Amino acid sequence: MQRFEQRVFERKPFGKSHSMNLHTRTSGPAKRIVVFIHGLMGSGYGTWGKWPTLLFEDDKCDTFDVALYYYPSALKAALRLRPGADIDLQAQQLAEHLTELSKEYEEIYLIAHSLGGLVAEAAVSLYLQDLVIKRRDCPPVSSVAAIFLMASPVGGSGKALLMFSFFRDVRRLRLLSKEQASYAQFFNSHVQVQCLASAGKFRFIIPRYAGIATLDVAVSPTSASGSLPGNQQRRFKGTHFSIAKPSDASDAQHIWLLDSMRDVQEMRAQWRRNLKQKQLAKVVKEDSESGIFVTRLEGERRRSAWDITYNQVRANSSTSDVEVLDYNHVKPGTKVDLLITVNYATGVVAETPASMGVVVGAIKAFETGSVTSVGICPVGEQFAEAEEAVEGWLPATLKNKFYIEGANDDAGIGAVVSSWIDAILYRHPSRQSAIGRQRSLQLNYDAYEETEDL
Repeated sequence: MQRFEQRVFERKPFGKSHSMNLHTRTSGPAKRIVVFIHGLMGSGYGTWGKWPTLLFEDDKCDTFDVALYYYPSALKAALRLRPGADIDLQAQQLAEHLTELSKEYEEIYLIAHSLGGLVAEAAVSLYLQDLVIKRRDCPPVSSVAAIFLMASPVGGSGKALLMFSFFRDVRRLRLLSKEQASYAQFFNSHVQVQCLASAGKFRFIIPRYAGIATLDVAVSPTSASGSLPGNQQRRFKGTHFSIAKPSDASDAQHIWLLDSMRDVQEMRAQWRRNLKQKQLAKVVKEDSESGIFVTRLEGERRRSAWDITYNQVRANSSTSDVEVLDYNHVKPGTKVDLLITVNYATGVVAETPASMGVVVGAIKAFETGSVTSVGICPVGEQFAEAEEAVEGWLPATLKNKFYIEGANDDAGIGAVVSSWIDAILYRHPSRQSAIGRQRSLQLNYDAYEETEDL
């Protein structure tokens, strides 16, 4: 690995024995780094145009160091008398670089184009397997923070059949290749690819994002999407090659990348907060004087944006007197103080089974006594109409006992949920014993002052 300390980003030649160029600032290495991995017949710098420069020199975004990984492929490899790139070897070399980078960077973001996506996923697989071998109790959040696949044939590319099939790296692009299937199996079995602060049934958390080119004739949208959650896919106007070359900081690809990385950073911060809470909250509330307030989020086709907002509200609502914890962080059987349900307003208005099922589940939880309060938030432009629909679904005995308040979009969910939590905490024993305390989140209590019977 070659290192270059620079004030402004300048391209440097790759050494004969070096496959990665690392660009750091003269002020010292940053805490985060973006690693670029080109695709078939690509080049370390040429594939990406101005994108590395935008990340390295943009003072408006977080400080990132930049690294570029290069490997000769297809015809470029043939010039060296090789039948295409050895993807397994390149993946191993990249995995070794990731291990080295992880010693000095807290977060490593991989941006890969086309075939580079397969190299990146293979390298991350090897990197994670090595982590488990070295430390079986390694946490689910590693130094590799996220993978961004730009026009990568995760599901294979039929166009590869039209190319020189004797190139071994071209054969990797074929549909349903054995090697691709093995990498997919690893991620499906061991990696949480959604941007969630919980590993769930998986061993690791590494969000994966897909950039899809609208004019791509080499990789289909289905193959490029990789069956990722819809909110982690984005379509961009352009070709298979132009999608990797934003020319300005205002271009859609660059903005999407920065926004997604911020989501990942918040998710990782929330995971660390959750871990701390789990260590501190291994108790059951024994009486109403407890300083623990338990919430739970349920939603229809739950979005990662909802989880991020929910966790931010919990963190901001916690004070020195009361800790707002998710129900996953307390012992089983602990009563939930506030069950929060989030539905798509369109689904509520259309009375889809999914939307109605979430509300019915909340009603049952309240009636069985497993939750004390319930808040229902329809999200979308039809939220006002959805609020009326939800009112109609409630039994007569539960009228005016649930918080029902919608939001126009995902950004509005936070204010709604904050109001619910604050209204209940206003009457919480810990609040009454500390009237003069300063809250970390200033909210309006008046909207719920008359709702006493919850």
